[in-house]
Amino acid sequence: MHLISLNLTDLIVSLLRGTIKCDDSDDKTTWNFAVFSGKKAWKRHGKLVASCGRYLPGSFDRIPRDPAQKISSGYKAWEFLLYVYGLLPGLLRGVLGERYYRHFCLLVAAVRILLQHRQHLRQLPDAQRWIVEYVEEYENIYYQRRQERLHFVRPSLHTLTHIVSEVIRIGPGSLHSQWTLENYIGNITREIKQHVTPYANVSERAFRRCQVNALKATIPAFADPDPPLPSGSIDLGNGYALLRARDRFERGMTEAEERAVRSFLSQHFGFNNPAWNPVVRRWARLAIPSGQVARSAWKEVDREARGKQPRRSRMLTGNRFAEVQYYFAFQTPGAREDLKGLAMIAAFSAPDPALMEYSNGTLLACTHLGNDAREVIFVKDIVSVVAMVPLPMTAAEAREDGSAARYASRFFVVEKPGLDIAWFAGRVENPGDDEDGFNRD
Repeated sequence: MHLISLNLTDLIVSLLRGTIKCDDSDDKTTWNFAVFSGKKAWKRHGKLVASCGRYLPGSFDRIPRDPAQKISSGYKAWEFLLYVYGLLPGLLRGVLGERYYRHFCLLVAAVRILLQHRQHLRQLPDAQRWIVEYVEEYENIYYQRRQERLHFVRPSLHTLTHIVSEVIRIGPGSLHSQWTLENYIGNITREIKQHVTPYANVSERAFRRCQVNALKATIPAFADPDPPLPSGSIDLGNGYALLRARDRFERGMTEAEERAVRSFLSQHFGFNNPAWNPVVRRWARLAIPSGQVARSAWKEVDREARGKQPRRSRMLTGNRFAEVQYYFAFQTPGAREDLKGLAMIAAFSAPDPALMEYSNGTLLACTHLGNDAREVIFVKDIVSVVAMVPLPMTAAEAREDGSAARYASRFFVVEKPGLDIAWFAGRVENPGDDEDGFNRD
């Protein structure tokens, strides 16, 4: 945890701000990588980071605060992860020089693989290659083999080159890093009841927990049952469930939505009836196997209009991205028990291949296809909740004629770092909790 989320991020931010110690024989004016060395540039960047928080779903835990104000006063490890490995690939494009930007993206691409709880062996060689390239090029473009810059090469860079081999030897870092250890320390110390002898008490509590876990592993019937879904939910199986709020009555659809429903039913069920007048009863939320609660624009737009924190869900569906408008259920004709969960979506375009190549696959820039573009998908095609953050224009793009209209609907994807790690540690959303009363009719 400390290496990736604290040590490396501190080094990266220090380079961007130019706050690393400068010896007398060196000159900070030659540090063309220190793009935020000026107070105005750093404050402007901090405000941009803070503004991105409104596009991050609630399931992303701690949203990065303005680093210009908060980075030296309690900035959390999770904020660093989202800030450096989630937002910076989009925010540094056009700000950081091309060579430095491409070099930074090598690290981001490798870290995103290493944060996964379930490691895929076919991805590890790529991660190791990118790490080695990152460390070697770091010495060329930052350290430059200069004695007065030897302190640029921190121990964390050397440690980074050993991560992949350790994953192969003892498993993913989530199983042996501080994430797991500190989570355990936190919840076991909350069980202390005897404060006169706290160490003896916590040891006894830990021993008792080991006994209980051993019994549950030996006799699965002793394990705690999964928490039930909220009242009124529809369990769709495989970890998916429709959650309230729900329309009280069936409602008509827009013309674009009708076309999307007819096309979907014709393609998947062979249902073609020109005389059929489609109606729908909308659902606001969906529980998905990742432990997230996927919300929809139907309720969230009104919530945002009241000044509340946006939580709209931009979904990753297979290899595509889309914003869910609402969910609904469909019963297959002739099969009363066969209830399908469906989602009405507004799709994004495929990621820009040029920007993907430029950023080593870390910057997925998609264009929203407009509010009139509608499509229906199965809810089980939804993989996870992602954020779609507006992609800032570069100076060259801003000078183009009609650039405001051309790039206004362009967003870049931010996925929750180590999503399955968060799930493994128990940090998942409770579908029964909702401050706006979404569980009521």
